Amino acid sequence: MEKNKKSISRYKRDNRLKQLWGNEKVMIRFVTLYSLVLILFFISWITAYYLLPEGFLRGVGFFGKLAGDKAANNMIVEFVIILGLNLIGWSFIIIGNYILRVNYFSFGYLIPLAWMIMYGTTLGSNSFPIPLEESLAPSLSVFSRSGLYEILAATLLAVATNTISVNKSDSFFSKSKPIPKDERVPSKTEDWVAIGIAILIFAGAALRESYMIINL
Repeated sequence: MEKNKKSISRYKRDNRLKQLWGNEKVMIRFVTLYSLVLILFFISWITAYYLLPEGFLRGVGFFGKLAGDKAANNMIVEFVIILGLNLIGWSFIIIGNYILRVNYFSFGYLIPLAWMIMYGTTLGSNSFPIPLEESLAPSLSVFSRSGLYEILAATLLAVATNTISVNKSDSFFSKSKPIPKDERVPSKTEDWVAIGIAILIFAGAALRESYMIINL
């Protein structure tokens, strides 16, 4: 009887996970992942604003050093720099999704999650390579900034490419196994549409960010 209860409980849990993380609809997968991304963002932003010294992460990390501490000479050059930095992150997403899927959670999902935590910490501690006048206090006005939309685009890319995995595992602690070619799910039309939308959102956000940086 106890084994049956555990089996039923596990089945219900797996079914809930499938309905969210493994849903056939790309928008449901997106809302699920981006909701978690936003929660982690606000937690890291509030924590950094109230607990960390200003400039805590400035100059730390690969991307910050690539970005440099001065704006480019014009908006187009700044846009190309932002484009290049984000494309590195996008490449990690695709590589992660390709390498492994744990149950319904593709490894590429970890990139926007980590990215948003870093963004929240950077925003709260004013650790941008080109700093703001002061740390930005937590508020909903952050939705007027480009960063959230760049990571939104990355999140959409992650969920739209989650079927490209060549290996799978039942949990983070179990050994992965190759997915036979005949069991791999091909990308659907809505996945390709989502990828196209992600590119457009990113391009618009990057253009706006480059404009804001040039006019600081």
